[in-house]
This record gives sequence, structure tokens and C-alpha cells, in this order.
Amino acid sequence: MGYKEIPLSPIRKLISEKMFHSLSSTAQYTENLEVDASLIVSLRESIKDQFQSKTGLKLTLTHFFVMIVAEALKHHPLLNATFEEGKIKVFDEINMGVAFALKEGLIVPVLKNVEAKTLIEVVKELDILSAKISKGSLTLEDVSNGTFTITNLGMYGIDSFTPIINIPQVAILGINVIKKKPIVIEGKIEIREITNLSLTCDHRIVDGAVAAQFLQTMNSIMQDEPKLNSVFRF
Repeated sequence: MGYKEIPLSPIRKLISEKMFHSLSSTAQYTENLEVDASLIVSLRESIKDQFQSKTGLKLTLTHFFVMIVAEALKHHPLLNATFEEGKIKVFDEINMGVAFALKEGLIVPVLKNVEAKTLIEVVKELDILSAKISKGSLTLEDVSNGTFTITNLGMYGIDSFTPIINIPQVAILGINVIKKKPIVIEGKIEIREITNLSLTCDHRIVDGAVAAQFLQTMNSIMQDEPKLNSVFRF
């Protein structure tokens, strides 16, 4: 049988080693929650043109999820932590890693102090990081000191997956495709924008109930129009 060998690139080798170490050194489990994303979809549609006119930047749902996750982490700080040398370090600052897919593999630049940033600041900074990725000019500082990570496979049509924790962090959130689905609301069938949130945690630090409460908080924020308008003000 014929075959060809494909040597691992330095990035692929690093990812391989890090992911294997993550799974072999932690007690990972994943919880999935189906949520109604109709409000954030409609809110993005209502402000995206004005936002682009004002900033020159494209507003995506990933930006929305960065802000929603940061808001939820304020209520569940144990997920905004690292576990090193047998000690849990819970951080005041939320440094959000956002996974980008490259041909060679994944890279995770970090948005620093998201809890103190506006939507415009988040979009601008993520755009700068994206440009650095394209140019191959990310610095060590750009990918360091993350406290929580999100990874979005929605653009690939994925319904659910099991994200692997970016150690030494203790949790990572996977965002899946948003689809129109019929659901029952107050006894009536309505078509809504539905997605799954996939949260992987380290069971040594984060119990299942705590993870479930975090997902419930995210869902609560996503259904609260005044809260969303506050979070996404610009």
C-alpha cells in the first residue's frame, strides 16, 4: 500500500504535545446546553451597519460571545482561573483567549482585561490580533497570560464538540452553529435561532454543578434584552 509521510510542522508538533498533556494531566468533562440566540442575532443585525460605519470594522457573533462570557465569568470566577503546582489561582482580570484556525493548527491570541472593555475596544483589539496572525507577527505577549478560552466552530456548521482545555486554565467554551429551529414558547411553536454551548472544565477544580450554573448564567444574559443592550453599548 502506497503512502506519503507528512512531517509535523513546529506549530503542529507544539499543539500535539500540548493537547496530549492537557488530556493526560487533567480530569476533563464537557457539558452542552442548547440556548436561544435569537436576541443576539437580531441585535447584531440591528447595529452592524452603524457599527461598521463608525469604526470601519465588521461586527461578528464571536465579539458578542466574548462580551457575554466575560459578563458570566464575573458571576462565576472559579472558571476564570489556572491550576498550577497544586494551587488554584482565581484572577480578577479576565484575559480571554480566542482560538484561530490556521493551516498549521490552532493559535490562541489573548484579549487582556476584557471585563473593563467596551464592545468597540474588543472588536478593535481582536482585529489587530487577527492582522498580526495574518502577518505572522504575533508576540509572546499576545498569546500569554490567558485565563479563559473560547473556540468557535459555528462557521463550519458544527452542532456540538468537545473542546480541550488550554492548560493551565481550567475551562474552555466551544461555540457551535446557530440554526433556525422550531421551539415551543408559551404553548406556541416559534422559529428561533438556536445554538449549543459546549463547556469543558477540569473536574479537579470545577464541579459539574458550577459548570452548569455558568452555562445557565450565559443563557440568562442572552435572553435579557436590557442586559444585552448594556453589554453591547458602543
